Amino acid sequence: MYPFFSKVAFTHRIYNNQLQEELLPFGISVTQWALIRYLKNNGPATFSDVADYWQVEKPAITPIAQKLAAREMISILSGEDKRQKIMYLSEKGEALHKTIMEATEPFLEELMEGISQEERDAVAIVLEKLIMNLKRRG
Repeated sequence: MYPFFSKVAFTHRIYNNQLQEELLPFGISVTQWALIRYLKNNGPATFSDVADYWQVEKPAITPIAQKLAAREMISILSGEDKRQKIMYLSEKGEALHKTIMEATEPFLEELMEGISQEERDAVAIVLEKLIMNLKRRG
């Protein structure tokens, strides 16, 4: 069973390294890209929303968001409760998302080469079950 987890960890590590190379021309990190994707897919979100989703502490989101805000990729506004900060994807962020999606499509297609849709679906189901089991453990 342990080789399974080693392969998941190794796949994650090598994927992130290669994705970072793909993102270099855009001057954006993998985690910054993840936040842009999160906001694109889920809409405006608080720091807590993202931290809960990523299973990290809320302060871990702050430097990522601040760097993107400094580049005007996202806006950070106060919520009804002034202590609550809400992140929004800006027009500039929307444009960058579209550009990066188009630029990384060949990379992602290459990674999926030789993997059938049935195999992709099966792996997605297994990983989703693994995530649920991990979350249940706390």
